[in-house]
Amino acid sequence: MYSIFRVFFAVCSLHVCSSTSITGVNVGGWLLIEEWMFSNGMFDKVAELADEPQGVILPPGLPNGFGQKWYSEGDLINKLYETFGTEKTIDYLQKHRDEYITSADFAAMAEAGISSVRVPVGWWAFTNQSTCDDPILISDPVYDDRKFVTIPHVFLKKTLTDIKNAGMKALLDIHAFPGGSASGSYNGIYPNTPVFFKNESLQDMGFEIIHNLCNFYQSLETDVRSSIMGITLMNEPAHIMPEDKNTMELWLANAIDIFRQRIANQSPHPLLFVNLIGSCMSDNDMLEFMVKTFTQQELEQWAVLDVHVYYAWDGSRSGCMDMYDDCSYACSVDTSSESYAEVVSNMYASAATSHSFFISNGSVPLVGCSEFSLATYHDSNNACRGYNMLQMMHDAQAEGFAAQGMQDKSLFWTWKMPYGGSHEDAWSLQNYLQK
Repeated sequence: MYSIFRVFFAVCSLHVCSSTSITGVNVGGWLLIEEWMFSNGMFDKVAELADEPQGVILPPGLPNGFGQKWYSEGDLINKLYETFGTEKTIDYLQKHRDEYITSADFAAMAEAGISSVRVPVGWWAFTNQSTCDDPILISDPVYDDRKFVTIPHVFLKKTLTDIKNAGMKALLDIHAFPGGSASGSYNGIYPNTPVFFKNESLQDMGFEIIHNLCNFYQSLETDVRSSIMGITLMNEPAHIMPEDKNTMELWLANAIDIFRQRIANQSPHPLLFVNLIGSCMSDNDMLEFMVKTFTQQELEQWAVLDVHVYYAWDGSRSGCMDMYDDCSYACSVDTSSESYAEVVSNMYASAATSHSFFISNGSVPLVGCSEFSLATYHDSNNACRGYNMLQMMHDAQAEGFAAQGMQDKSLFWTWKMPYGGSHEDAWSLQNYLQK
């Protein structure tokens, strides 16, 4: 009886039991493709492998693949180009974009209580060629063996209109920059070395991309523009690249100034989600950057410190099927036991204080989390995939973020992952809600 009571108390201690739901979600794998989401059950690592590509298929055009695996979107497009030529490559990408996420998905999100949708795109959405109505094949300016297909602005406008028509708001996020601005397969050029912060020409190109984003925003119809709740200028800048921290901060501050002069001077205007990451800078560094970059009025009105939370890489909170050194509990723990009550209690406490360092400081009033998941470990085949554990991860984070005043600025990664094999259980909100 004591153990059962402790489990119930841990699950329901923050608010009313399971009363809070997730209200924001990403549409990852759509307009910016990451290989692990298309591994088709052949691979289980969320963290990319530099010595083995995990991308296998690209439905609907290539449901069985094309005889080659790929590391990143740039690698995929280059291999498609070398195999099929320009026209077929663009056709395969456009079919993916037309069918992976549709207006039916947005309607389903809204029906599930989603109010905001984060739309990750690569820099190829804001090149000069992106103003053309038809998609164009382009190359990375540094790595010619990394190619991309532009996202025409007419397509992006339709996407934002569909989100608005479904009664939701959009968070537009530039997830990758030329030459690679972070270390990870989402950078587009993986496994090549990211060089954005080591190359002044690339950084200048990055400013041009920000200006093009502003041009796009200003070109939108008033009702569509007003449905954009936020903009992220750069996702996870200098991830696992702490040596580039100073250059990154200087570039980002200048990019923010472009936003300030071209968008924030209008009323109303979207929030700016300033995404920073602990693999590049400390929590103190993040606070210092925000305080020195923004005025107090800006911090109170529109500058959001956005810090992602992933327990899959947190050894003190990670759960595994088979226990490893970087796991803190076993997925098989008896749910009626005191050990399980402790796991639940610790998870709730962690989620409820995920951003407390920033909030308690008082100098940064607006805090968010534009990426989180239900994953307990970074190898999805060894992560907890039973419903009880997934529900615990869902409820703890939904309750915890709400308790910190972040519910409207927290967005799950991601909506769907039908080709992700073992990843789907903990990384697809749609899949979780259907259980």
